[in-house]
Amino acid sequence: METPSKVNRKIRLAPDPAAEGPEAAPPPARRRRDPDAAALRRPPSRLLLAALFFLALALVPAVPGTVRALRLVVLFSSSAPEKAFLGLPVPCTAFLGGFLAFCAVFATRKIPSSAYVAVHETTHALFGLAFGAKISRFRVGSDSGSVDVSRRNAAILLAPYFFPLPLVAVLAVFGLVSIFVPLAETAAGTAAAAAAGAAWGFHFCFTVNALLQYQTDLDAYGFFFSAVALALLNLAVLGLALVALSPVTFSDFAAAESRSVAEAYLWTIDLARGA
Repeated sequence: METPSKVNRKIRLAPDPAAEGPEAAPPPARRRRDPDAAALRRPPSRLLLAALFFLALALVPAVPGTVRALRLVVLFSSSAPEKAFLGLPVPCTAFLGGFLAFCAVFATRKIPSSAYVAVHETTHALFGLAFGAKISRFRVGSDSGSVDVSRRNAAILLAPYFFPLPLVAVLAVFGLVSIFVPLAETAAGTAAAAAAGAAWGFHFCFTVNALLQYQTDLDAYGFFFSAVALALLNLAVLGLALVALSPVTFSDFAAAESRSVAEAYLWTIDLARGA
């Protein structure tokens, strides 16, 4: 997302004296300062950047804790009666297969990046709208794109890197259809899980490829904060996707997450005491 250097303002022009007659025309209206434009030009304060840095530092143990919670979700899923591969239930196997298939295609074929550019800028725009921003000049090219958002925050800037829009779209369709037609343990449900895995592969591969290049979005609120937040949020989104596709319930995942994160913090405290 390119931060706009200026925001278009509507300026009322003074009336034409010839059209209005001999009477003197009123003075032109003053330009009003746009608070959103001022906020875009003003970088985050040092106090905010320091607070976000220490917040990210405090959240570091939650990253391995969430990884362990995902492992517990897979173990819970493995207790399902119907299994397909490596002791995993059919939906998880299909998800993994779709993910690996897209990764293989990405590694061996030249996939046009225009699709990812469109998804990337659309995610910026959607999060901007969610925070009440105005969207303008949406541009998508073959290798780059931009969208002008009238305000910014960490969520708007980092959204494309942690919010997999294609995966959310697949899961939304899956959930909507499941209301009317049961998809669990059906060929259609397996196909939906494979499509979800491919969508996650799309997000994973293109996001990693983007992060290997310099991204101004990650520097605005501090690179360390952005890196920790993206790691934690991507793991959480992956966990929710697996919950949506597997027999594991959300409460099971929440319990595993809280327990694993708490154990990670206790291990960190013990390590600090021992040092």
